[in-house]
Amino acid sequence: MSLIPCDSCGTRPPEKLAQTTWAWYDASGHRTAWRQRLCTACFCSTVLPLDKDLDFVNGLTCPACGISTEHDMDPCYVTFYLPGQGKSQLELPTCPSCAVNVRVRAQKGAQKLEDRRVEGPSDSGPSTLTTRESYWSNIGIGPREDQP
Repeated sequence: MSLIPCDSCGTRPPEKLAQTTWAWYDASGHRTAWRQRLCTACFCSTVLPLDKDLDFVNGLTCPACGISTEHDMDPCYVTFYLPGQGKSQLELPTCPSCAVNVRVRAQKGAQKLEDRRVEGPSDSGPSTLTTRESYWSNIGIGPREDQP
């Protein structure tokens, strides 16, 4: 029996718990992340239903409800470690209403993680804080110029 209870249901299962980190960005680009320890049953009911193949040819759809999210997406990101299996990651192109539901479940019994800003390289002195989008341009990789 696990000494640590599942963050979602509170049971102490016989198996080791999965470590799950949920993250998303608000409209201003601020990252929010929560860590949950989940038993097998809670992992299977919370994370696995969202693990759908992304279809870039026919367009992105919400993994929770199936509607198109090509023009209205509020994505969530999940990183999880299953005992004995290592790290896995999901990028979820959720619609705004399903994103709210996913985020509520992600916070159930979870621990809020500190804000982690992306740090870009600097030629001299300490690293400067940057946004996710500007990181690539700070290291000299930008959009390609249209060539004739």
